[in-house]
Amino acid sequence: MKKNLFLPSGVLIALVSLTGCAETSSINSSTNNAASISPSVTSTADVAAPVTVTPVSQTSPTQLADKQTVKKLAPGTYCYSAKTNTLDAQATVKISSTNKINGTVQATIQNPAESYYTSYNQTVMGDLVGDKAKLKIVTKIENDTQNRQETWTITESNLNNGRESFTKVNCTDILSISYEDKATAVTKKPVRVKFNPGANSTTIKNSVIRGERDTYLVGAKSGQQMTIKITSLENNAVFDFIAPDGKIIKTELTNWSGKLPKNGDYRVIVGGTRGNASYELTLQIK
Repeated sequence: MKKNLFLPSGVLIALVSLTGCAETSSINSSTNNAASISPSVTSTADVAAPVTVTPVSQTSPTQLADKQTVKKLAPGTYCYSAKTNTLDAQATVKISSTNKINGTVQATIQNPAESYYTSYNQTVMGDLVGDKAKLKIVTKIENDTQNRQETWTITESNLNNGRESFTKVNCTDILSISYEDKATAVTKKPVRVKFNPGANSTTIKNSVIRGERDTYLVGAKSGQQMTIKITSLENNAVFDFIAPDGKIIKTELTNWSGKLPKNGDYRVIVGGTRGNASYELTLQIK
């Protein structure tokens, strides 16, 4: 079996040179020993073609491919989404000019066959080297908080956390909070808010299940200052604020403060952004 030998270019050129010298020496010796020799013309066909030596690359094809495919992410905000039969998740990642990473993941998990449903959110912090992000992950799921270290792969088009693969989406599609199934959500019968005697504020503790919305009526006068704030266990509750004439003042908020434009009943409509939401709604009128 023949073995192909690959030699460094310098060694190959040296061997060619030495071979040429040996042939010249042989010709000269024959000339000296001949009694007489007629001058001859060397045909161009007898001249060897120049030898072209191609340097051997020191980078393997695999290494070269890796260098070409791993593109450093520019500073900015990147958004990704993953959706399966049991998972609906969105990730937002911010990269600084020094390759520091911080971001969030919001997700719901459901298995109708097992009557199982839950949601969780994560905060992530760490450093990006190439397309590898070494991160500290804090996960809040129901009443539990988990801390762990993970390495994610992040490119401009994909994010992989080792369990799911996320695909790049337009950030406006997931940064704009919207109620789950808002168009078909069931709005329950309005509940009138009452303040204790002498008090100008009250806090309502309640919960709303997926696909439903709670509505509260607050009677107030034009020019009064109203403040509304909502907090939730998993940061997954928001509210709409509607004027007595049905005009939408603001939507999908966690807090609002301002002077009221009209007399009458204002509506505060609460819904979950993902899954069931346990919340505290505080209203104040001055």
